[in-house]
Amino acid sequence: MSQINRREFISGLAAMFGTAALTSNLVHAVELGLTFKASKNPVLLTKHQLNIVARISDIIIPVTDTPGAIDAGVHYYIDHIAAHWMDKKQSSQFISGISKIDADATAQYSKGFLSLDSKNQVAIVQALDDNLRLEPSYQTLKTYTVIGYYTSKIGMTVELNYDAIPGPYKEMPLSDVGKAWS
Repeated sequence: MSQINRREFISGLAAMFGTAALTSNLVHAVELGLTFKASKNPVLLTKHQLNIVARISDIIIPVTDTPGAIDAGVHYYIDHIAAHWMDKKQSSQFISGISKIDADATAQYSKGFLSLDSKNQVAIVQALDDNLRLEPSYQTLKTYTVIGYYTSKIGMTVELNYDAIPGPYKEMPLSDVGKAWS
């Protein structure tokens, strides 16, 4: 029989309770994403922090044959979530995490995150992605980037194929569908 140590048990227990708390926040975030209108001015983040969030979200969901996260206004959505949906402690930790990403870039490259070339910015984001559990602010940013994008008008109508009135059911091979349907 497999033995579990106390550290693994506590870590699993914390993850379970954290997931339960996060679930209601995610439901609200999805609801907000469906109705959110960007103001084009930061609410909680500074312009610099908002630009860092914008660049990271652009690395997560870049422009390809469809618009990217910046086109969908995801950075304004994340700012709105941090200002209006996160509690003070969560928003403070999130802002500290964004500032830490910038400070770590400065320590490593002698330049802030936004001053780095694209290759180094992508390397930093990849390192954050590789250590997702160790960087809760980045994990939050990535989660809200995906939610904000796929609940935005661009995400639902351009990236995904949204058809409000799809018509009758018709059997078809997956290869004929092309994109995922929302």
